Amino acid sequence: MVHADPFNNYCVALVVPSYKALENWAQEAGINYQNFPELCEKTETVSEVQQSLSKVGKAAKLDKFEIPAKIKLLPEPWTPESGLVTAALKIKRDQLKAKFKDDLQKMYG
Repeated sequence: MVHADPFNNYCVALVVPSYKALENWAQEAGINYQNFPELCEKTETVSEVQQSLSKVGKAAKLDKFEIPAKIKLLPEPWTPESGLVTAALKIKRDQLKAKFKDDLQKMYG
């Protein structure tokens, strides 16, 4: 989910990465980790996903302010059972903003 705070000139994103894709990248890059949540916290992992998002954003001709300047990788998928998405898998922004309020504030801090 991309989030833009009206008091800042950049946006941030909460990202639930693909388990398989991230594990494959970590294996190729020689990144050691105990579990997926630990992998999502590693600086190298966040940097790799951030660069990937920027590359895709630039290829799509997005303006700089439309590409997330900071991201937070979240290891748990959003499901209807968690209350973060609908049955049709549409995100529930208010619930996401409430649950990850601290993470969003840290990215703007």
